[in-house]
Amino acid sequence: MELFTQIPLPRHFITLTPESRVLTLGSCFSQHVGEHLQKRMGEEKVTVNPFGVLYNPVSIAQAIEVLTDERFDVAGKVFKGQEGVYHSWLHTNRFSATTESECREKIEKGVCAARHALLTADLLCVTFGTVRCYRLAEDDFVVANCHKEPSRCFVEEEYELQKLIERWRITLSALRGYNSKLKVCFTVSPYRYKKYGYHVSQLHKARLLLLADALVKEFPWTAYFPAYEIMLDELRDYRFYNPDMLHPSEQAVDIISSRFADWTFSPELHAIAKENFKRWKQSQHREMVK
Repeated sequence: MELFTQIPLPRHFITLTPESRVLTLGSCFSQHVGEHLQKRMGEEKVTVNPFGVLYNPVSIAQAIEVLTDERFDVAGKVFKGQEGVYHSWLHTNRFSATTESECREKIEKGVCAARHALLTADLLCVTFGTVRCYRLAEDDFVVANCHKEPSRCFVEEEYELQKLIERWRITLSALRGYNSKLKVCFTVSPYRYKKYGYHVSQLHKARLLLLADALVKEFPWTAYFPAYEIMLDELRDYRFYNPDMLHPSEQAVDIISSRFADWTFSPELHAIAKENFKRWKQSQHREMVK
C-alpha cells in the first residue's frame, strides 16, 4: 500500500564525482542545500551563495553578470545607509561594514573568489524564490537587498514571465561563454510568502516553475530538480515545517538534499560523502565538548 505520493526524479545528465565542484546561487533554500553538499563533498568543493541570499531571478542574473563580466561597476553599487553603515545593492548585509573601504574590500575579495569558483565549477545550482523585485526609484536598478532603507527609495514590482525568460537567455549564454563545461540545475524554493497572500504566493511560484521549464527546454545543458514538488507532495505534513509553518524544517531540507545527492552523486562520491559527513559530525561533537 502506498501511503504517500513519491515524486519521480527526471532523467538528467548531471553526475557529480569526487573531483566535481559546485556553486549555488539563490534563496535561503539554496543556502541550506549548499551547506548540505559542503558537509559531504568538502567546503573547498562547494561555494554557497557568494553574494548572500538572493530571492528573485533578476538579482541572481545580475550576480552572474558580475562574475562573468569584469567591466561590471561593482564598486558603484556601494552606498552609505541611513544608519551610517556602508552596504552594496548587489549583496546582503554579510558584506556591510562601518567604513566604505572595508565594505569594498569584502566585496572585492568575495567577487574574486566567486569568479574563480564559477570558472572551475562543474555545476551551478540556482534556486528561484519569488518574482517580486525592488527597483531603486532613482535609476531602476533591481536590488538584492533593501538593507532597511526607506520604502520611498524603491519601486516594488512583479516581473512578467516573458521578461524573465529573455533576461535568462542572455544570462545562460554569458555563463556558457565563461565556463564551457558548466551545467546548470534550477530549483524553486518551497518557502511560501505569507506577506502577499497564499494565492498570490502560488501564482508567483507558478511563474517561476514556468521560467525554469522554458529554460530547461531551450538549453540542453540545464536541468530541473523538483524540490518544490517534493516538499508539497512527499512532505505535505506540517511536521516538516518550522514553527512559522512557512519554512521547510531542518529534517525536510535534509530529506530533499539527500534526494538531490542520490540524483547526482556517482557511486564513488557517495562513498566519500559518507566518510566526509562522519568526520564533520565528529568535529561538531568535539566543538560541543570544548
